[in-house]
Amino acid sequence: MTNAVVMTGYGPPDVLKWAQVPLPEPGRGQIRIKVKAAGISPTDLALRAGYLKDAIPLPPNAVLGYEAAGTVDAVGSGVTGTSIGDAVAALLFSIGGYAEYAIASIWTRKPDTVSWIDAAALPASAEAAIGVLRQLDVKSGETLLLFGGGGSVGIIATQLAVAQGIKVISAVGEHDETLARELRATPVRYGPGVAGRVRAQGAVDAVFDAAGQGVLADAIALAGGPKRVITLSDPAAADFGVTLSQPTPDRAPGALDETIVLLADGGLRLRAHKTMPMQQAAQAHSQLESGNVHERIILTLN
Repeated sequence: MTNAVVMTGYGPPDVLKWAQVPLPEPGRGQIRIKVKAAGISPTDLALRAGYLKDAIPLPPNAVLGYEAAGTVDAVGSGVTGTSIGDAVAALLFSIGGYAEYAIASIWTRKPDTVSWIDAAALPASAEAAIGVLRQLDVKSGETLLLFGGGGSVGIIATQLAVAQGIKVISAVGEHDETLARELRATPVRYGPGVAGRVRAQGAVDAVFDAAGQGVLADAIALAGGPKRVITLSDPAAADFGVTLSQPTPDRAPGALDETIVLLADGGLRLRAHKTMPMQQAAQAHSQLESGNVHERIILTLN
């Protein structure tokens, strides 16, 4: 047996409990990681609260967490080029990161210059950023409106889009306006009246909703329809005819390999973060939902 943060049901953060679970075994093409750090994503919060239970149903006693970093502890059949003891960052499409041990099918070697914390903060955000940019098919010279530009996904998406010659209008709170400018985006203040402030910056070709906070009506109006509007976590997506983009192995293949090189070379900036012990996952979710925390929280294990 081992330990993990188990989701005892849908509901508030206190449904997350540190409990014993069976030690998972890697299957063909998989590795088992002894976890040192795991990231918390906005999708984790939406899953736990039950907002996405129709789109992404979870099994009983699910263990959340789409990303983790640690050392390889066991290797399944068919795995080549990876050995026990290797340091890796992993993308967990079957979730399971809030645990002492996690099973991964997609991983990349962690460079020595990348910390365990940064390695755990990268995978899900990078995959989502690259995946949605590809789905929107935004091209050089077009204008992308990004809701949640100060979030972990938004920061990466901004940098990747700007590097491709895309103009980014970033809808952010006051505390993230300076950050948006540093990332070479045009900030507009998020909140009531945001559509008018965006229109003042010119036409919008596509909208990336990385916030999931009820912006779809404005997004559709600004994009001229739902076709080029994608949200990561707004449960009302289907009501608006908008794509709810879900993490799947074919959404952004190669995203982790591509971005960890940028991170190691200092060419990619991540959202500011703090750490909390993994056993305090419930408290971490509470802090994030309070709206008073403007950093990512990375769960750590000694």
